[in-house]
Amino acid sequence: MNTAAPFDAVQVQRLRILARIFGLIWLINAAFQIMAWLAVPAAQANFIHALAKPASKVPAWIQPLLLAALHGAQAVGTEVVAGAMVLMAILLGLALLCRWKVALAARVGIVYSILCWVFLNGFGFPYSGGQTDPGVFVVYAIAFLFVLSAVTALERGSGDAPAPDRQLWNAARIAFGLLWLFDAMLKWIPPFLLHFTSQITSVIPGQPQWIAAWLGFVSEVIHVAGPIPVAVLVALVETVIAVALLGGKWLRVVIPFGLAYSVLVWITAEAFGGTYSTAGTGVRGNVLGNVLIYLIPFLFLWIGCRNSGADRRTSKPPEPAAVAR
Repeated sequence: MNTAAPFDAVQVQRLRILARIFGLIWLINAAFQIMAWLAVPAAQANFIHALAKPASKVPAWIQPLLLAALHGAQAVGTEVVAGAMVLMAILLGLALLCRWKVALAARVGIVYSILCWVFLNGFGFPYSGGQTDPGVFVVYAIAFLFVLSAVTALERGSGDAPAPDRQLWNAARIAFGLLWLFDAMLKWIPPFLLHFTSQITSVIPGQPQWIAAWLGFVSEVIHVAGPIPVAVLVALVETVIAVALLGGKWLRVVIPFGLAYSVLVWITAEAFGGTYSTAGTGVRGNVLGNVLIYLIPFLFLWIGCRNSGADRRTSKPPEPAAVAR
């Protein structure tokens, strides 16, 4: 049973804006995919590389699955498969932008994002050398789950005030918390703690000069502060974010902090999404870097925080009972 308080007009408007932004991200991804997979002489090689790269990173027991997908795509035709993926991204983007069949688009988007996580992200592997990113498409699936939980506000929003599906909303919040917890756990182990500086310096080669200079400055600051204390602080921050998301507590404080932290990771360890090329940034779903998509679930939760306390703020205290004289 859905017992969540209804969204007010301001929340509905913000949800619709956020859904349109999410749709625009899918259209940007489609544009990158067209450039890399369909519109350049090396398009076929780029697409094969996008499918083959995860197979080279995953454990041996997963490789047969990914290689079968690669061979299947080659048998069907790489242009056909790439074109179908571009079309899917366009349709999902347009559905969110136009508020057309949003519930269907959200369900399809969840399944499609998980499939992309498997075959383009390779389950997020390898988890070695301090690498902790579980794969960007998991966040896309979580964002679509938030969309599905708020679909009444996104599709209609007229007449009676629409309420979110609280079970789906909480499921999306918990899934987001588990994602942060997984990432945080990997940051507490020695490969990350002992090689934290390399998370910055390893992305410098090939960057534009201004990004390389900025990352050089960041690495110097980390060296002065001490790589291990900074790494421990990063692990602690992500642990706090995970605990807050899982418990649903302190969200009004943690969500703005999580937004700022995500942007901070983007401008340091992710080098503003660089290096920039038609065969790199954006092709596997990472618009200018992986971590920016984390902003979408955080913003859904930020809008919902206002909803969770609406009754307490707007309700008036009961009138005192008349005293018989």
